[in-house]
Amino acid sequence: MLVEDIPAMRLLVRQMLRSLGINEIIEANDGSTALQSLRENSVDLVLSDWNMIPMTGFQLLMAMRDDPETAHIPFIMITGEHSMEHVKRARAAGVNGYLIKPFGLDMLTRQLTKLVRWRPAA
Repeated sequence: MLVEDIPAMRLLVRQMLRSLGINEIIEANDGSTALQSLRENSVDLVLSDWNMIPMTGFQLLMAMRDDPETAHIPFIMITGEHSMEHVKRARAAGVNGYLIKPFGLDMLTRQLTKLVRWRPAA
């Protein structure tokens, strides 16, 4: 699942994922929409922006970790915030990976291969 409120960024990440052979991508434009979608769909991983309205990616992460149905799903936070305070808060809340904007295909690939049983398409 890809959660991002900026359409251009969502398109960019979607294109990166597709270039890696990942074509089944559920998209949401904010945390609350993503949370509803998680109740209706099975996902292997969540890639979410931090700063969104009305529900942030951080709030989504905390809600997912509090729910036994979604607590196990790997979560990668995508953000322009690179302060250690943000990283520490995300880790304390149970984030599995952290991508700082702008990031490239190589960084995305590293995060994915670290968290799920997946390898890039040859």
